[in-house]
Amino acid sequence: MTEQSWWGTPLLDRGADRAIWARARGEVTFGGLREEVHRQAELLRCHGISRDDTVVLYGTPSFTQIWVLLALWSLGAQVVLLEPGLGADERDARIEAARPRFLVELRGWSRAQKAFVDECEVFVRRRRAGRYAATGHCLVHFSSGATGQAKAVGRTPESLLAEVGRLRLLDGMPRTGERVTLLESVTHSFGLIGGLLHALAVAATVRFPLEQTPQAVAEAVRDAQVLIGNPWHYGWLAADGASARLKVAISGGDTLPREVADAFQARYGVRVGQAYGTTETGIVAADLRGHHGGSAIGRPAPGVPTRVRDGVLEVLVPDRPYLYEDGPIRGGWMSTHDLVGVDPATGVLRLRGRAAAGGIRPAVDLLAIEDVLRAHTQVTDAVVLGLDLIEAHVQGPVGLDQQELRSWCRRFLGETAAPARYHIVRELPRTARGKAVRDHSRLRQHA
Repeated sequence: MTEQSWWGTPLLDRGADRAIWARARGEVTFGGLREEVHRQAELLRCHGISRDDTVVLYGTPSFTQIWVLLALWSLGAQVVLLEPGLGADERDARIEAARPRFLVELRGWSRAQKAFVDECEVFVRRRRAGRYAATGHCLVHFSSGATGQAKAVGRTPESLLAEVGRLRLLDGMPRTGERVTLLESVTHSFGLIGGLLHALAVAATVRFPLEQTPQAVAEAVRDAQVLIGNPWHYGWLAADGASARLKVAISGGDTLPREVADAFQARYGVRVGQAYGTTETGIVAADLRGHHGGSAIGRPAPGVPTRVRDGVLEVLVPDRPYLYEDGPIRGGWMSTHDLVGVDPATGVLRLRGRAAAGGIRPAVDLLAIEDVLRAHTQVTDAVVLGLDLIEAHVQGPVGLDQQELRSWCRRFLGETAAPARYHIVRELPRTARGKAVRDHSRLRQHA
């Protein structure tokens, strides 16, 4: 596979040489992007990386990170992309599971965790015991692990390009020449495909925040027309504010608390839209302009077959995406484990919470219970799960009383929907991506 014939060439060729591709501390043109990808490909080829090699890529978020990723793909390598927030033990475990032939580490000079730098050093190490790619996947992501063990998920070039094509059909996605601020990490599925690759496909300009802090995020949003981020980004912006003239604001990666969505809209005059998907499938449903509000995740994306079975959303996947272990797929249908309701008049999907083994009363909306709990003045966050009974895991001060929470929930929810158990902790556990953990055993152990 030559650099001129690789599957991503059409994405790289869209922007004019002098048009701005991306901004952080400095800026890079589309012409500069193409030159850097070619240069990195030549350097990596000199290290011996070629077609069907497996490569783990990790380290400092940067322009260099993107150049190296695209360069590895141009060489025909299978890239295992690791996020920067992983601890050393978790990172080593994923490297051991992947058994790559090469490790490519990016080292920057900032001490701030997850800080974005324009350029950084690239270190390549060959592993003698590494294995060649046994599948046609060009990308390997690990799922978030929010509901259990993280799984290695593979995506083929065809599936990535098909998703980019689906995204272009969605009302609210960035268009040619628009300014996009990408707060979501490019090591995550929607940040990479919905943010970076889609922006390349339409020749939009991307801005990256220099740090994952409220101040840096607010600064990065000032000249944005389209914003792509996670719920906590919208929480920061709603609280601190920024002078921005946004057209579209898209949230993904986790559930968006209603109070955060309302506060953001009040400050910026823009509804927060939803992009719902999984690591295995990419985008599944979307309401990017927030027309349906609340817990709506929109209609299924074009070309994504879905169904709701026993209250749980399932997605049809053409190929088994799991590389190193089995996963929850039966007859081609993959369970998302998310409780979803369907509006019969509009076909809009509404998220009701996370399913769990043991069953759940179909009428109960777990996310609505979380909203009620967060409305309590002493509660800063909440996760509600349902088995035969409903459990609430609540983030609040030590003196917060369970009986007070029980009375609060009964007041607004009634006796039937109010949680039966309450676990109060100083801080709820989160994954390396910042997603709330929604796994019974891990939450109970933490409590």
